[in-house]
Amino acid sequence: MRQPTTKGIAALVVVSLALLASGCNKGPADAALKAADEALAAAKPEIEKYVPEELAALTSDVQAARSEFDKGNYTAALKAAQELPTRIQSAVAAAEEKRSQLTMTWTAISGSLPGLVQAITEKLTTLGAAKTLPRGMTREMLASAQTDLGSVTSAWTSASAAFQAGDLPRAVETAQDVKAKAEALAGMLGLTP
Repeated sequence: MRQPTTKGIAALVVVSLALLASGCNKGPADAALKAADEALAAAKPEIEKYVPEELAALTSDVQAARSEFDKGNYTAALKAAQELPTRIQSAVAAAEEKRSQLTMTWTAISGSLPGLVQAITEKLTTLGAAKTLPRGMTREMLASAQTDLGSVTSAWTSASAAFQAGDLPRAVETAQDVKAKAEALAGMLGLTP
């Protein structure tokens, strides 16, 4: 009968310890994954609204960590899951920054656009009542400008409704389009925005 060698015993001990260490990380990995899932679920509405690309990356990373756990790679799952709360907090901070930027943009546009639309309305009313139009302006151009003003006013109403509903990204996007159209219309009418 052959006696076990020291190298063989050492190898067996190392393998046993590795398996034991891997098994010992199952509980902490599971807890870390649950904590990451809960943190992501709580932060999801803000992240999704303002930085959706961050949400996609975080969701993918949570799934990858969960996959490692399901394969029995508890140490890898634990390591991946432990990094997620910091990344989720960073995404929340990025969402808050984006919301702040959008709010400032909305405030600037909503402060200036109504006055510009009022000036365009007054100019079109004056031109519509005039017997002769200024040089370079035709009745067709005036009718087109009046139609454009209607679409600007309608789009501004949509932007305001989106803002009131809490959809700041859509409100600002629509408001920026409205502002560009209103400024182009004002330029055509000889008004300075």
